[in-house]
Amino acid sequence: MPLEITEDTNFRGFVHALNLTFQIPPKPEVRSQLLSVYKEKEKELRSTLASADDIVLTCELWSSRPEDSYLSVGCHFVDHLGNRKSNMLQTTSLLGDESAANIKNQLSAVIEAWGVKEKVHTVIRAGIPQLKNDKAKWSHMPCFADTLDEVFKDLKSNDEFSDVLRKCQNIVRFFKNDCEAEKKLRKIQQQLKIKEEELIMYSGERWFGWLDMLQRLHQQYQAMPMVFNERGKTELILNENDKEKIKNIISALEPLREVTSKMKRKGFETISVMLPLLKTLMDKLEEKKNNNVAQALLSKCKNKFGNVNNHPLAPNTFLDPRLKNWLKDQNKKQVMEKIVKELSAGRPGSSAKFKDLLERYVAYTPNDEKSNPFSWWRHTGKENFGELSKLALKKLGVVSTAVPLERAFSEAGDHFCNLRNSIEPENLNMILFLNSNWSTES
Repeated sequence: MPLEITEDTNFRGFVHALNLTFQIPPKPEVRSQLLSVYKEKEKELRSTLASADDIVLTCELWSSRPEDSYLSVGCHFVDHLGNRKSNMLQTTSLLGDESAANIKNQLSAVIEAWGVKEKVHTVIRAGIPQLKNDKAKWSHMPCFADTLDEVFKDLKSNDEFSDVLRKCQNIVRFFKNDCEAEKKLRKIQQQLKIKEEELIMYSGERWFGWLDMLQRLHQQYQAMPMVFNERGKTELILNENDKEKIKNIISALEPLREVTSKMKRKGFETISVMLPLLKTLMDKLEEKKNNNVAQALLSKCKNKFGNVNNHPLAPNTFLDPRLKNWLKDQNKKQVMEKIVKELSAGRPGSSAKFKDLLERYVAYTPNDEKSNPFSWWRHTGKENFGELSKLALKKLGVVSTAVPLERAFSEAGDHFCNLRNSIEPENLNMILFLNSNWSTES
């Protein structure tokens, strides 16, 4: 929240009502205290990053207003105990220039400022299509959640679906804006014994927001036509074709929710789980042969994500001790050859040693799906498979989303963006940094 909130009369009254004795410090004192903590936490993070082996960056491009755009950069690494750490590094203004060159320059400046240039190997980006084909020292990868949103955005732009989605929005908007109509709707629901739940209005680009809106509308629609007829809003009545489209859209989006619900709900998920999740998603969409929306979604997923049975992320999945047997034999063989080549680069005569190492890794009992793959590679894996451990930690340390999962697949993401709109630019970097790196226990 903006620091001016401390001087707002209504906010001060609210705090006074909660605690009569608490005195809110003036804005300059609040900023001074935050700045002191910021410097302390920045120093701690610099020290921690100095001991990290490999670092993955996440980048999020966002705007508080049309003329203001910002780049938020986070970092991720595995510590010596086998725990993945995620921290915000910096939020910087792009000064209205969202070109690939400027974004790359700002990102390079952040990397230089934090002294991690030689440790960064991968950058996960959200909302930055400008860098899609950029040639850089590090690997660029799209955010999984962002790509799913793009898939749905492509689908939503189709006139066949956009018209019915707009009509659904108009239906919800009608009841939201007309309290008498809503009262009538509730009365009819009671008569029909339909569960009364608040309608959900959504107008963003995220697929889960649309799914929530459509599911709630579909559940309660039976009682609506009577209200539309009575209020002279017959243009809002859904015809049978509209209803069929809505059912198909809901049915097509439900597998997305089912798949993403299997990811951790806090923090960041390792990218090694992406291929199994994508395979499950595509299989479920494939089963819906008679659903044209599901088939369109499947086609767009294949276009965006590629062939899951022969994918660049296969080595990441293979090196996850929980998922090493997920790959098919032919794909596993190709992955092992690729890893041997990577490990033996510049080391003539070492291929046989690494091939034997991988064979022993394959024969080792797979880990439980709830186990920590980072901790396993830091200890058991390192002890049994030596140099393979360093490569595994590097590849498993890559995260799947550019923002925490609790924001990637929930309305918290939109809410967080709206809150940031109000923060003064000079305080923005400090507040977002502390939001990530200053624990509530402190």
